[in-house]
Amino acid sequence: MPASDVTPRHIDFSDLPQDHSAKAIAERISASGVCANVFPRATVAVHGKDHTTNTMLSPDIALLSVDLEMDHDSLHVRDELLGATLAFSVVVTEEEDPCAFAEDTVDTEKAAATRGRIAAIARAIYVNSHRIFGYALVLMPERARLVRFDHSGIVFTELFSWRTSDDLATFLTRFDCMTAAERGCDTSVETIPSSSQEAQDAMDILSHSDVLPEGVIKSAVIPDDHHGDLSLVHVYDDDSKTCHRVVVHKPVNSSEFYIGRSTLGYYGVDLDEGAVVYVKDTWRINSRCAAPEAKTYRRLNQHKVSNLPGFYHGGDVPLDTPSLHHPTHSTTAQSTFVSDFVDGHPQHNRQHSATGNDSRRHIHHRLLFSRIGRPLNTFKSTLQLCTALRHAMQGHSEAYENAQILHRDISGGNVLIDKSGRGILIDWDMCVWRENVEEMERIGQPIGTWRYIAAELQIGLPPRPHLLRDDLESFVHVLFYHVFRYRPLFAADSPDQRRLLSSMSSVFEAASAQPNGRVYGGHHKGQYLCDRTSHFDARILRQQLRPESLYELLKGAREVFTQLYSEAPVIGNVGSKRIRTRREEELKKYEDALAIATKRVETSAHIISVFDLWIEQEHEWPSDDGAIDQLVPRSNVGCSRSSRKRSADPGVDACDSNKARRLDTARSASAGASARSQRL
Repeated sequence: MPASDVTPRHIDFSDLPQDHSAKAIAERISASGVCANVFPRATVAVHGKDHTTNTMLSPDIALLSVDLEMDHDSLHVRDELLGATLAFSVVVTEEEDPCAFAEDTVDTEKAAATRGRIAAIARAIYVNSHRIFGYALVLMPERARLVRFDHSGIVFTELFSWRTSDDLATFLTRFDCMTAAERGCDTSVETIPSSSQEAQDAMDILSHSDVLPEGVIKSAVIPDDHHGDLSLVHVYDDDSKTCHRVVVHKPVNSSEFYIGRSTLGYYGVDLDEGAVVYVKDTWRINSRCAAPEAKTYRRLNQHKVSNLPGFYHGGDVPLDTPSLHHPTHSTTAQSTFVSDFVDGHPQHNRQHSATGNDSRRHIHHRLLFSRIGRPLNTFKSTLQLCTALRHAMQGHSEAYENAQILHRDISGGNVLIDKSGRGILIDWDMCVWRENVEEMERIGQPIGTWRYIAAELQIGLPPRPHLLRDDLESFVHVLFYHVFRYRPLFAADSPDQRRLLSSMSSVFEAASAQPNGRVYGGHHKGQYLCDRTSHFDARILRQQLRPESLYELLKGAREVFTQLYSEAPVIGNVGSKRIRTRREEELKKYEDALAIATKRVETSAHIISVFDLWIEQEHEWPSDDGAIDQLVPRSNVGCSRSSRKRSADPGVDACDSNKARRLDTARSASAGASARSQRL
């Protein structure tokens, strides 16, 4: 820990009541004078607002960067509490020790609840401020633990006596003397007042901008009449070795989990470009299996691939902020610590994730995009939905053929609609460059967003690598899912609608985790592509789907893969010669059809032609059949397989996505239940 040359001071906790109330502990720390630069406060009765989820939560004790009055009725305090929290503490009983498993103690629901609460608070602090790691204290009646977390994992100390030893006082003394970087703050970001010249320039650029798509208002970039602080983000470009200054307010997209990529998205104003832009802030896996996303976008741009989000500046975030404005040929990037610590200390007891994956090093990565899109599920008509997918398929095809890049994460969240109605294919962080033969031929846990992954990859039989055909199939799943979820085919809550929604769950969400960590599914996907199941029966769809061109497009897109999932005829050894001959003819016919179908998905041309055939009949499509969500929003604290990204790195399950369902942090116990499989 930094600031090791500071002489710790003693704090006498011995006479505190055994109920060890957060208020009494915080007051004792404050009265000791140990904290001269940070502000220890009991926050148990004050709930900070997570601006990404509109939920309220807080730790029991917080070390704050500013002296906020602990008044829950104060809107200012609720808005600023999480962003001002530099480190925090939870006050629990011995049986709620989140790390008791390290002492060979049986794990409990209460321990899992504490883990979930810490995870929820850590995420909320991260998405409401600019942090690269953090500290938490677990205070029990007599003993305590110090926890350090970053995007590669969590490490914690052995139990120590916080009442009778100086361990807690030592941490507080050293933390008080740390620099902002040593406390885990992202030094590439400055806080600026709304009255600053940078903020005024940003608001002027915003007022004259006309790049936002329908449904995204300018106050989503910077709120109207905003009088609070803003953030000035310094975005470094790996290629030009220059830095752009971007003014942002709050994230508009965020990850459900802290550990992993933890992608954040902002609308921002690039002062150096003079434009309103989209900022992607993520933690990429440091792996030979995947190129940095900025490098991938440069290659795509070099080959003039169409229908992309307009990447123009970005790369790894340098550790040394002062050097950002001075061109240099080498920079050290912000990266995680926990994975390196774990690798360097194999003697320590380790707790793997539920899927058995190892902690891997992550590197802070930030990108700027000139094209801003709205979600695919906000389509204004089914023609716009299908056209946007067609545009994304075109860009995907050009990337594969010209830039030699396979996307590998085709999903509903990765296709946007821009201001002009064109589709944009985003999030190339899981792609593979085709010359990387080792990764192209890798066999293992399927890659992508579970809901849309190709059926054969989820089934796992036969085991095979991710191919172009799998991305093309994912486009079909995106089409079917969005039509059935966002178009009212049946009366609300009718038996027919309930059956359709049940089919959607069976087809797109079903997953079965095995003890070895491998997750399987996809059976119903393969069946519906063959139209050999009650799910999405073609006869019913023909009666209900309008316009007819939409039905024909779904039918044609499905038929591209029908033969690939059809069962081969069995010849057998019984029956007459005539019967066996007929079966042999059927098998030959099947094999010929399979060869044709397989050949068709070796490129994107055929499936694109299917889209073109029906999209071109524009006069047959209505203009007012836009998206209407047929699912009642549900509060789900778990990480559904449908919303999980499967990592491109064989050793990592990246269960984050900026399109994933968000963690409901309002109830920490519920969060804890989901955290049982993600132990600290």
